[in-house]
Amino acid sequence: MKKKVLTCLILVVAVALIVGILLIERQNSNTEDKSSKIIKVNEVTRSVFYAPQYVAINQGFFKDNGLEIELTTGERC
Repeated sequence: MKKKVLTCLILVVAVALIVGILLIERQNSNTEDKSSKIIKVNEVTRSVFYAPQYVAINQGFFKDNGLEIELTTGERC
């Protein structure tokens, strides 16, 4: 009998902890600053090897994650 009560009590406490953590995480995600961060990227040259980066910029994947990309190509001195 005591074993069943102890098991139920542990289960209730575990569920309460999980629900509490999820509620706190949800509240924190709603109150985060939604301003975007600017990242400056300087490429050596335009190349097909950077194609995934160009696609991600044009499709707005960075903006979806709160990042704004400033893309420039480096020049020789």
